[in-house]
Amino acid sequence: MMSVRCKVSVPVLLLSLMCSGWTACGQEKGSRQYVVFWNLENYFDPFDDSLTLDDEFTPAGEKHWTWKKFLVKRNLIAKVLLSMRDRYGDWPLAVGFAEVENRMVLRQLTEQTPLAKLGYGVVHRDSPDSRGIDVGFIYREEYMTVLEVEARAVLTGRERPTRDILHVAAGLHLPGGQPDTMHCFINHWPSKFGGEEYSRPFRQAASDTLRRVVEALRDSVSGELPPVIVMGDFNDTPDSPPVVSLQRGTGLLNPGLSLHERGEGTLKYNGRWELIDLFLISPSLEDARMEIYSHPLLLEEDEKFLGQKPFRTYYGPQWHGGASDHLPIVLLLPSDF
Repeated sequence: MMSVRCKVSVPVLLLSLMCSGWTACGQEKGSRQYVVFWNLENYFDPFDDSLTLDDEFTPAGEKHWTWKKFLVKRNLIAKVLLSMRDRYGDWPLAVGFAEVENRMVLRQLTEQTPLAKLGYGVVHRDSPDSRGIDVGFIYREEYMTVLEVEARAVLTGRERPTRDILHVAAGLHLPGGQPDTMHCFINHWPSKFGGEEYSRPFRQAASDTLRRVVEALRDSVSGELPPVIVMGDFNDTPDSPPVVSLQRGTGLLNPGLSLHERGEGTLKYNGRWELIDLFLISPSLEDARMEIYSHPLLLEEDEKFLGQKPFRTYYGPQWHGGASDHLPIVLLLPSDF
């Protein structure tokens, strides 16, 4: 039986946020700017794309994906992002996404929900993934100006291509801060399909690609990296060889390691939380802090393994009505950034 836990009324939520203790515009004193990453679990439109294998997410496909279901998911994603202001004092400076189908679904999110009032720009490039699964990026145009965008191909040596790494270089003009350039890399590394041993070289290929790109940013005189934020679904934990080798090769810091050691995670598999959605940061951001955003909108009771689990969109072919099988992660930037 179909299970849909909640009705989503985004305009009502936005009104309540603006009538709360926070001011309607600008940043609350004492709050910190932050960046979010979130795997959106197949954020597809319901239209058939003849160039990709997206038939599953069409009205006639296995998932019976319709415009009405798309709107439920779209509005719930927006509601979650809007809710972050209650906790952090402002809306996200930028958000990186995995598992988005195209630019249109991101524009639906930023232009057809109350997020439109916040002025988010969209960055997207089509990747060679056969299902049409891409990464994407939205950002507050009030505070960021995109300077350069590159899609970096990951060559794994297998026939099935994987997602590109999206590199966004942006100029920052934050209230009270110094103008600076920040480099964001949005990732969705190959999965463990076929097993850990078989699939690890594919994730290592993504790690090696990213290492080369990050190292190319190093200042030739000082040897220092500019502000760099690597984010994504790595399909690997913070202590895995592909992630560790990336750190060793670049000097990037891993703020999620302590969360992993405490057993916290963004995805629940066979009753255990796993942390595979990560941030890696340059030393200039060493005072940044990573959190997992476990809002009630994103969770439901885990009847099989007890506790809670992500409120996901689908269980197999059955629509469940949630936002995603992953929880978002948040990187709180240094207070003086």
